[in-house]
Amino acid sequence: MDVLQAAIAGAGAALAGMEGLARWHDDPPESLSEFPAGMVFSVSGEITAVSDGFDRGLHTLRVVVYLSRTVLPAAVDAAKVWPYRIHGALKADQTLGGTVRAVVWPLSYRVGPLLYGSETHFGVAADVVVKV
Repeated sequence: MDVLQAAIAGAGAALAGMEGLARWHDDPPESLSEFPAGMVFSVSGEITAVSDGFDRGLHTLRVVVYLSRTVLPAAVDAAKVWPYRIHGALKADQTLGGTVRAVVWPLSYRVGPLLYGSETHFGVAADVVVKV
């Protein structure tokens, strides 16, 4: 398994058990129908070739928890707990099952409208930097 692919799978395994999730997607579905729904994917990174033969990388993984199809008062209220749930799940497994050397803190997040496919949903997106 590729190093980045393993890191994404490790993050997914660490996050899938978060309290309150109706569905965790290991692979992005065509559309979302259950809420809250979560997934993780890579958004950026850098890879350095070094002389010892072991490439090193810093990758930013985006963890997204979709709370509703639209901006609803209940979804805005529900968003309050997710940054700390994401943080807690990552803090409990800082090597993501041995797939990364470390989660690099701090955890950055934002709450608001999130595009998925052609629909605008509402949720929480957290950017997690991992060292491999």
